Amino acid sequence: MEEDKKKVTAQKVGKRIYELRKEHKLTREKFAELCDISAQHVYYLENGDTLPGCITLIDICNQFHISPSKLLLDSVETEGHIFDETLLTDFNKLSSQNKSFVINMVDSMIHLLLEKNI
Repeated sequence: MEEDKKKVTAQKVGKRIYELRKEHKLTREKFAELCDISAQHVYYLENGDTLPGCITLIDICNQFHISPSKLLLDSVETEGHIFDETLLTDFNKLSSQNKSFVINMVDSMIHLLLEKNI
């Protein structure tokens, strides 16, 4: 029973990795090169034969500016979560200077709203 659950999880994660690769129009070989793994390992991941190790997971997330939750969460996502992921993905594309600007702006707005009890 536990083995079935692991297989289903590996298949879900593999599907997300496949979709990520296709979204970026990458061959299995180019994706493997970017993530510092073999093309054969990408094949096993995408087919749900194995799950990525911690280092591979981090490399994939860093390479494509996504959070681990994008690859690891169950396939049923709420609209709020999708919004959060989209916002995070866009935020990660900003320069360090622009990230600081956005953080300061949001922080100021939160304090203003808290002061006015809105």
